Amino acid sequence: MLETIDKETKLKVKTYLIFTSLLIVMALLLTSFSLLARKNWNNQLRVHVETVLENSRPEEFPAKYSIGNPVKINSSISVSSNMYEITSKSNKTSKYVLITRITSYWGPLAAVFLYDGNGVVTFEGFVFPSKRIESQFDNAENELSIKYWKNKALVIFEQTLKDGEKK
Repeated sequence: MLETIDKETKLKVKTYLIFTSLLIVMALLLTSFSLLARKNWNNQLRVHVETVLENSRPEEFPAKYSIGNPVKINSSISVSSNMYEITSKSNKTSKYVLITRITSYWGPLAAVFLYDGNGVVTFEGFVFPSKRIESQFDNAENELSIKYWKNKALVIFEQTLKDGEKK
């Protein structure tokens, strides 16, 4: 069959195969790098959540509770959010924490919300890129976007936990 194809067509097919194979190799490399980076991303978010909770609730973290495993969020919000179990020292999971990027008066920031398991969500604080910025956030709890995201976080927590019970 290849004997009947002229040289120009053979060159086009060869070029096409080389180009396609390069695209496949690049796609595989990008996919592997993103999968490798996911673990580091989860670990860094966990550290930020721990820092916020230690600052907002020093009597509870890390003395009574610690950050547990990540929880898969079955929503489009999972692109810019992550949820973790909060485990007590007796390894009981009763609380959950959500870190998500929200738009605030000061621009997009990572906010941490705590769910107590009884339908109550509290805003724990922002993840600040620097100490200089942190001093400007004294009364963030009264901001309208925080109130909106507390309600939104409650829906995310309840939906995710309900979906998790079905599995």
